[in-house]
Amino acid sequence: MRKLLIAALMILGTSAAFAGDSDALKAILKAKTYDDAKQLLTQNLASLASAEEKAKAYNKLVDLSLDKVNKEQTVQAENQMTGGNKAVDEEGLYTAVGNAFADAAECDKYDQQPNEKGKVKPRFASKNADRLYTLRGQLINGGIYYQEKKDNDKAYKFLATYVDTASDPMFAAKDWKNAEKYVEYAMKDPEKAKDALSIKFAVMAAQLKTKEDSVAYAAKLEDMYRQDPNNDDILSFLAITYSQLDKDDQAIKILDERLAADPNNFAALNIKGQLLKQKDDYDGSIALLEKALPLAKDDNQRLQINADLGSAYFYKAQERVNNYKQQLSASAREQFSVVYRKAIDYLEAAKALDVTKEQKRKWAYALYGSYYFVKGPNAPETQAAAADAGVNP
Repeated sequence: MRKLLIAALMILGTSAAFAGDSDALKAILKAKTYDDAKQLLTQNLASLASAEEKAKAYNKLVDLSLDKVNKEQTVQAENQMTGGNKAVDEEGLYTAVGNAFADAAECDKYDQQPNEKGKVKPRFASKNADRLYTLRGQLINGGIYYQEKKDNDKAYKFLATYVDTASDPMFAAKDWKNAEKYVEYAMKDPEKAKDALSIKFAVMAAQLKTKEDSVAYAAKLEDMYRQDPNNDDILSFLAITYSQLDKDDQAIKILDERLAADPNNFAALNIKGQLLKQKDDYDGSIALLEKALPLAKDDNQRLQINADLGSAYFYKAQERVNNYKQQLSASAREQFSVVYRKAIDYLEAAKALDVTKEQKRKWAYALYGSYYFVKGPNAPETQAAAADAGVNP
């Protein structure tokens, strides 16, 4: 009898030790689509055997979402590299991004629970932190996308998720010291140095928590720039950082120093032009950006500068119209139209470069406003621009 009891206990013990996934989890893991897996998880959450199984199930949802994200990002990258115009499922892309972050949070909640021995041994935290951290920028893109769609609730959710994940414990565990160490190593390779430098700045910026941190970061950048005054990447990061700290005067001062040494420096012309536009100095901005435009190295830079020039001309005209106290005569309207037509020229150039219209927020509204003044609300050009801008003329 004792032998039978011991044998029975051994069998039970062996079964427990080698217990596989529950049937409910197996069904979820076999699902081929996100919707199917999500439905199965929702229906069977209470049936999953443990927190470990629940974490595994939610991680499956993350996997399926990221498959969709990778698919659409691959098409975007191919379009950019080849100048193609393959259709990108933007709605599906941002839905998948949102789902990935939401499901990763649920995965982490169960992943951090103690196992049957009372120990916490997360299986998915590090992996999800690595693959989702690089997608945080897509949360901003998604917020802008839904703003343009007039879906303010979704726009707010995406932007709020971006802010919240800045202090999320899942990302706080990232090893910044090692990241900086690897970046410094990569910078020794001439072929990787430029990209590595950008990563270095991103790593440094990602650790900023307070204004004092940001001020110290700016000081470190300026020290780096003084040691390498011909490095336009450092110059760009430094000027932008000063501007973000509301120190535009310091940003412009260092840009002026660069322009004094090199009057045709693209980075300094471009960034100072943008800063002056933000300060409503439209004539100063236009003079710099028109000088920078022929120096642009690729279509992305040309798109950005054409859009900035077009909007500078547009707001210059708007400002003058708003300050004009008399009723517009035909001759006065024509004088304003000259400026609006300059805006249209640059904005149409930006539109032509924006093949997929993914950056239409940079040119669409100003183009609509310019056509509205020059052509009137019912003109085909105005109607087309209104559709791009998402407004009713």
